[in-house]
Amino acid sequence: MIDVMIITFNEALNLPHCLAALQGWTGRVFVIDSGSTDQTGEIAESYGATFIHHDWPGYAQQKNWGLTNLPFESDWILIVDADEVITGDLRDRLIEIAKRPINDVRENGFFVNRLTYFVGKPIRHCGYYPNWNMRFFKRGKGFYEDRAVHEHIIIDNPVGYIKQLMLHDDRRGLEHYMAKHNRYSTLEARTIFMEMIGANEGRPKPKLSGSSRRRRWLKRYITPHVPMPGIWRFLYMYVFRLGILDGRIGFSFCAFISVYDHLVGIKLKELRRLAKTKDVEEIIASLPASALAVTEGKEGTEFEATAPPPIKPPAEGEPDHPVQLSPEASPWTFKEKLGRALWMLVGRPVFRISFHNWYRFRARLLRLFGARIGRGVAIRPSVKIEVPWMINIDDDATIGDHAILYSLGPITIGKRSIVSQYAHLCAGTHDYSDHTFKLIRSPVTIGDDAWIGADAFIGPGVKVGSLTVVGARSSAYKDLPDGQVCIGNPAKPLKERVLR
Repeated sequence: MIDVMIITFNEALNLPHCLAALQGWTGRVFVIDSGSTDQTGEIAESYGATFIHHDWPGYAQQKNWGLTNLPFESDWILIVDADEVITGDLRDRLIEIAKRPINDVRENGFFVNRLTYFVGKPIRHCGYYPNWNMRFFKRGKGFYEDRAVHEHIIIDNPVGYIKQLMLHDDRRGLEHYMAKHNRYSTLEARTIFMEMIGANEGRPKPKLSGSSRRRRWLKRYITPHVPMPGIWRFLYMYVFRLGILDGRIGFSFCAFISVYDHLVGIKLKELRRLAKTKDVEEIIASLPASALAVTEGKEGTEFEATAPPPIKPPAEGEPDHPVQLSPEASPWTFKEKLGRALWMLVGRPVFRISFHNWYRFRARLLRLFGARIGRGVAIRPSVKIEVPWMINIDDDATIGDHAILYSLGPITIGKRSIVSQYAHLCAGTHDYSDHTFKLIRSPVTIGDDAWIGADAFIGPGVKVGSLTVVGARSSAYKDLPDGQVCIGNPAKPLKERVLR
């Protein structure tokens, strides 16, 4: 089994989701609370967790107190924040590791990949994904560094990496998020200041992932010396780390984090200004370890939303919420993401505004993006094509106005076939029986001389036979035979198609 430690303060909105995902496969779950005024305690106990009060000494100190004083029984400890959810895939991987004899596992700990949600949307770029956090380690092998904020675990090699996802989604809203980042920026500025004057020399160094190591180095040696650090952070996240691929929410997230860096910069500048007028030792004395952690006490309560009543664990066989909060990591490679971005930003707009009878121009444009387009193909400019390189259209085929070629998987259209206006060829779906909602790219194949009527729907994996007609507004979910006229929902053969 695996023992779990969670630190909390007014987490009634987040804790039910976190604890529900831990049911049935963990050992002891300890919730260390620093004085919540909502229903955090009742919720923790309703899920069978051990609820313990301990006055707030700081982030690292609170966690180290728990690691030192709690009666852990398992060989493995999992650290989870209240606003995080363990997905089913990650659960299975952790169980697989914990079942092995402890001496057969060479790694002392494992970095876990975390997917962050912002305003309900996943952030898959911006330098925030993959996001490796040391959260799963052998009992007694890991302790947190003495740092006021963004503390990391000190652990000896070897360490491993687990690619299955942990989800990070704070449900307390933007106002709480902003207040927290204001506090964090204060702690970050003070910590960087103390590092700059050498107050932290000689302390043990944590084991950091590559991105965390780079980020900390930049904040220590670059950020204090560049003008407008927030703007540079935005450009780095949105352009160089492809935050643009996260759409509008990516822009908002990059802007939000850049404001955080701006706050750190101006607060650090203020501390450096004070250092010119005050004795450095006096400044250090005013920033003891306990003061560095702006307490999660009464100051934060005005930002807390009204908590719901305690949520009981789901009954046996009843689906719990985390099942619906376990999306798979993006199935697209970096090259595919870049290609899709170029198609959306450049290819599709040019395709759309081209003159209505410029069929050769549109065919050439699609070929530039990897599509296989035969001779004499006529595609109207209002046709919506999702992924061009998944398209294969044979000679003399016609695609009518506003047709949708949803080519997450391969779409093949045979010679002389016609796809009428508003028809929808759908080559992508999701596995509804899999809690990760895994993408399924099932090919759609239209035979030679077929006719897909207006507003018809051809589902994933369907093959429409040669010479077959699918009537207007019909829907095909299974293969249709050659040479038939098929109508209905679902479409079924009505009669044989006979050409005069």
